[in-house]
Amino acid sequence: MKNKNAFFKSASACALISVLLVGCATPPPLPPPPNSAAAKIMYLGDLSYISVNDLRMSATNNFSIVNADVVNNSNDYTAIEYRFQWRDKGGMVVGTEEEWKTLSLSPMQTQRIKGSATSKYAVDFKLELKSKN
Repeated sequence: MKNKNAFFKSASACALISVLLVGCATPPPLPPPPNSAAAKIMYLGDLSYISVNDLRMSATNNFSIVNADVVNNSNDYTAIEYRFQWRDKGGMVVGTEEEWKTLSLSPMQTQRIKGSATSKYAVDFKLELKSKN
């Protein structure tokens, strides 16, 4: 009888621990909605100290132009690289691939960057950001 009770207590404890561990698991973050500004930004690597605000797109002479405010939210000087990837209405990359551009930011600085499409078929974009280091 003692062995039976000990077995049930051990089994119950294991089951409870399993349930608690599963309940504590954090689900992965949901991807941003497809047409949101967040969906247009690709952070390549850990850039938790960088944010992009006031992302706007317009057209001039049938070519798309994007303005974005890049913010260094840290108390350190930093350098990042960025480029725009231009896409047609089907989501396919169009135009020539841009070179990486360097952006140096002071602590808590906001800097506006501008991108111009390299193809008149570009109607959408992705902004790629990566650490310079």
